[in-house]
Amino acid sequence: MPKIVDHDHKRKLIAETAWKIIETEGIEKASIRRIASEAGMSAGALRHYFSNQDELLLFIMDYFLARGKERSKNKSWSQDPFIAVQETLLELVPVDRDKQAEAGVWLVFVIRSLTSAALNTKKAELIEGEYILMEALLEILIKAGYVKKDIDIEIEKLRLSAVIEGLSIHALLRPDIFTIEKTEQIITHHLKELCNQ
Repeated sequence: MPKIVDHDHKRKLIAETAWKIIETEGIEKASIRRIASEAGMSAGALRHYFSNQDELLLFIMDYFLARGKERSKNKSWSQDPFIAVQETLLELVPVDRDKQAEAGVWLVFVIRSLTSAALNTKKAELIEGEYILMEALLEILIKAGYVKKDIDIEIEKLRLSAVIEGLSIHALLRPDIFTIEKTEQIITHHLKELCNQ
């Protein structure tokens, strides 16, 4: 009887093994051969899933994005629009171990995308998705009467995105300063300023 291979499990193992190497030793050490060895498989078997490092990095990015979406799906969100927006923004900042890994993957991915057309296309898609999310959050605040209808939503969505991206980088670099409490305080301050509260 042929051996049944759990491809989803293999891909998860590959993604997590590859990220562990990238996180601790840098992307240049994450060769197909090294990842295969650490994951307990042959380089040929790993190439069955990914033919090059960019394909692997795309998969790692998608894997961590899916993990974040699953976590968000299982979260209990506030019914108050202001607090729900605040919770959503806080969810995007790496203030715990899981989110630090996801943000680390994003930074490596973005840097690598500067020299990779395939990764650059995906990066542009993800950033556009972030802008769409920021606009949706602003629309929630407008509909709930927290924000004036005449705000420049184009500028405000970019500003909100810049605040969250900046917080994410600082939370990765200085987690001792950008704790969950401090990050929440900054997000709340920004939202209150936006809402004139």
